[in-house]
Amino acid sequence: MPSPSRKITICAAYTALGLILGYIESFIVFPIRVPGVRIGLANIVTVMCLYSLGFSYTVVVMLLRVTLSAILFGSPVSFVYSLAGAALALAGMYMAKRLRFSIYGVSFCGAVLHNIAQTAVAYFMVSSVYIFTYLPVLILVGSFAGIITGFVADIMVRRLGSREV
Repeated sequence: MPSPSRKITICAAYTALGLILGYIESFIVFPIRVPGVRIGLANIVTVMCLYSLGFSYTVVVMLLRVTLSAILFGSPVSFVYSLAGAALALAGMYMAKRLRFSIYGVSFCGAVLHNIAQTAVAYFMVSSVYIFTYLPVLILVGSFAGIITGFVADIMVRRLGSREV
């Protein structure tokens, strides 16, 4: 069983990796004219953390990553969007994992729920029901991205070991 200092070190590494992947992802542009379409590379880290350190540490990593990302690269508005999306995604991924979904299913749930949460935040920000017209495209792209990030997370968890502590 890893020591508390080792767990904290792993959390720091996951947080840094999530920040780097999120920053890299900001340079990837999709030819789709729907705001918010992203691959969700940082979701790889969330899934890996959930499978290697458990829910409590994953919450810490998620909060650190979202907060630092908003401070370094974003704004208060981006913080609200990111926090809502990440929180609902993590809650859904935790439940899917407890229900024994595969790692692909866990990642898929996280991606879809992330898009739903961010669309809900956008609705409250702009007060327009038309914002929900983006949701089908976001869910479709998010589903595909969730499966891809689940695939990468699966490889990483297998290589690094999936001991939940």
